[in-house]
Amino acid sequence: MRTRAFFFFVASALALAGCKQEQAPGVYVEISLKNDTDIDKYVVFNPNIKTIEECEATFAGALPAVMANLPQAIPKNSTATGWKCSLKDPAKKK
Repeated sequence: MRTRAFFFFVASALALAGCKQEQAPGVYVEISLKNDTDIDKYVVFNPNIKTIEECEATFAGALPAVMANLPQAIPKNSTATGWKCSLKDPAKKK
């Protein structure tokens, strides 16, 4: 009987883990850029956003502020052509 209860508990835990939304300590946003140089991407990390869904729903509103505060290495005339939210750093290879 204990063995059945144990296997039921393990199966339940696995089923719940599969339904749980993946969370991370923050979200990375890879912004695609268009400019006069060969810098075509810029990655931003936001520790306040924990899910991809939240990132995709809110980043459009934050994009103007991000573009206004680009590092000096990125030309100020850069324009964003798109972005992608990720829980893993896109700069790190898999």
